[in-house]
Amino acid sequence: MPEELQPDDAVLLSRTRDEATGVDYIPTGRSPYVLEYRRSLHRTLRVAERAGDLRVYADGDLTVGVKPGRCYIGETAVAFAGADAVAVTPDTVTTLWLDAAGVVQTSTDGLPADRATFIPLARVAADTAAIDTITDLRGEAFLQAAGPASLGLVATADEINQALSGIDPSVTDSALNRVTGGPLSDADLYHTHTSLSANEAGEAKVYLTNNSLSPTADLSVRFSVPERYLYDTVLKVNPDHHLLEQRYGSDVYTLVGAASLSYVHAGTLTASLTNHPLGPVPITGRIVAVVLSVADNLQSSDTGDGLTAAIDVNGTPATQAPASLSSADGPGFACTDRGDGTSATLNTDGSAGVSRGDLLTLNLTRTAAGTVTQEAVDIAVLVVVRAARPE
Repeated sequence: MPEELQPDDAVLLSRTRDEATGVDYIPTGRSPYVLEYRRSLHRTLRVAERAGDLRVYADGDLTVGVKPGRCYIGETAVAFAGADAVAVTPDTVTTLWLDAAGVVQTSTDGLPADRATFIPLARVAADTAAIDTITDLRGEAFLQAAGPASLGLVATADEINQALSGIDPSVTDSALNRVTGGPLSDADLYHTHTSLSANEAGEAKVYLTNNSLSPTADLSVRFSVPERYLYDTVLKVNPDHHLLEQRYGSDVYTLVGAASLSYVHAGTLTASLTNHPLGPVPITGRIVAVVLSVADNLQSSDTGDGLTAAIDVNGTPATQAPASLSSADGPGFACTDRGDGTSATLNTDGSAGVSRGDLLTLNLTRTAAGTVTQEAVDIAVLVVVRAARPE
């Protein structure tokens, strides 16, 4: 390789100070020349001081030292105090690097894969008894063209440039509306959905905040469960009555809670009740539960003896199977919603649906085929109606 060309003597003699480093050129004949030389050398050393940071040097036959210095590794500023007597492996090449904890690491397998977690120091080749060469690797840390991998990014360079440059002016409001979810949105064509999921024992939470402070803001949350429901469920606040509204297909439901009707028979029951009026339904909705409770359960020599509670809506049965308690459920307090007996099964053909003013009647049946030793005491029936449409 050809030697590096040097400036002519005339050029060097004309210079007094290097502007980039501040090191003086000593003129010919300057006295005392040794003092001037020392001053120039001192400034040269100060300028070169950073070049010595973390430099690896031989300090023994098969050991090296590492000069102190400062660096930045990942998100950590490291002030390295230096190291000495670091052993290298004979008859092979040992690679050294400094990790984020400020510890010199060595390996005969090369550098780690993640370049954001260390500073490369040197590659030391040794024979059986001494070090042959030390190859400085520090330049790989400060002289590099950074790419996504070395920066720990998953985005491509083009994607980063796009983000820095902004959206092209040719993208119109209409196009943005379609991409970002406006009334004519084709957003699903341009992005993917991240699943919001929970395990069977957990729950998923969604938070929606309207920062516009407008009560008429048309905000909604859409839930899609194709494995269970044909249509999406959409939740939104109805601006007319400010209640949470659920849309499913062509049906609209206002989620305003529930109402209940009840019947209590104090004391013992010795005969069945047929078509006993519970009263008019206070809200439009659907019967979702029929609960049968007793303060003391009927006991009989026939364990199948007991009580059932069935509900009719305007004379039409709403329960496919009544709520029931049997003698086998034992004496004392018993309730179908506390694990005793059998809970009611509601019809799915629409007969469990109710409108405000519909009449509910109770059929409370007492069965006593065996020898009764304890009558049922203080019987109570609760019917729960969930509101399903605006009032």
